[in-house]
Amino acid sequence: MRKTIIFILAAGCFLGSYATDARVISMGKHDAFFMDEVSVFRNPANVNIYPNMVYGSFGKYSPNDSNPQLMDPFFGVIVSYSLNEETEAGGQYPMLSLGAMFNRYDEALNYVNSNSSDFIGSSTSTLEEPLGKFDLMLGYVLQNGVMIGAGTYLAMQTKEVDNERSETKIYKGNIGLNWPVAKTMDLEISLGGGSITAIDENETIADQDYFGRFEIRLFSALAGINGDFVPRARIDFLNIERDNILKVDVAAGLGLNLNIDKGFFWAGLEFLYGQMDSNSSESIQNVGGRVSFGIERNILWDWFVIRVGGQKSLMVNNTGSNETVLVENPSFDETENDLVGLGFGINIENRLRIDVVASEIFPYTFSNLISSGPQKYLFSRVSATYSF
Repeated sequence: MRKTIIFILAAGCFLGSYATDARVISMGKHDAFFMDEVSVFRNPANVNIYPNMVYGSFGKYSPNDSNPQLMDPFFGVIVSYSLNEETEAGGQYPMLSLGAMFNRYDEALNYVNSNSSDFIGSSTSTLEEPLGKFDLMLGYVLQNGVMIGAGTYLAMQTKEVDNERSETKIYKGNIGLNWPVAKTMDLEISLGGGSITAIDENETIADQDYFGRFEIRLFSALAGINGDFVPRARIDFLNIERDNILKVDVAAGLGLNLNIDKGFFWAGLEFLYGQMDSNSSESIQNVGGRVSFGIERNILWDWFVIRVGGQKSLMVNNTGSNETVLVENPSFDETENDLVGLGFGINIENRLRIDVVASEIFPYTFSNLISSGPQKYLFSRVSATYSF
């Protein structure tokens, strides 16, 4: 366990406050420049960093619904086993880890979700919602601390009525590496991809078409400031044969992690580029950048953490028809892509951790807790982990 703790510190994480999806959303909206449990879904090698842990989320509230409902709850476990017969001497490697998650909403599902901006169908498409959402991850740590891993994600649904067939399937796989290339430097590389099948009663939108992602991050410790310098690059692509759709998204930037007194701070600056070409519409190109930050700190008690963070993106959108316009992420629409986030954390004996994302109207509705009037929801997401 000692090596794992050393690695987490080298990666710029605040010891005693592992990340969950709720922590990420409340502290900058994304995790491009710091290590967290959510990263295991992109790089399965990272399951070795979080051994013997139960992870669960109540899901999130739909912010645009007058009667909000919980969406996409999930749970799972990571179990690790040391293959070193001399673990009492302090070493745990080599080590084998196995992780399984149930009902997690993967970002690849956005391609078949009509409510997403990444939806590949038309406004009249009626795809079946894929069920059976399942993650399986396998990780292994070599004697020298090099971590490798492989993972898969499955979600599917098939429906047939009067010889009319509807089918929605997402098959996804990824492999990853986490390599301590030096005492103060860790290299993280992940490669993933999958296939999409999206058929409704009227049309075939995608038939085993494919998508992919490549990501690389380098955590380089800076002893003088008790933190890390983190360069990072990512590329996503999507290919749909119908209409010859090709979509590419690129992000590259620099981030900084700092372990501050009783807390943790990160900030990052990224270059963003996106392009989509198809036969049915003109080429769309987006060029711009994003600045983001997150901070957390224990206040009053060691077991209570408050978090805040935000992001701002500004893009130049060119549709290819002499139309150019600036676009930005929303300032305030209570989605997970808008400007700021606020959250709280509870840490009990460094084992049970509960993270909460506060609604963005929380400061204006807090009095509802002691009033008898109708109450707008105060929290939008709750996640928890337990280490055993």
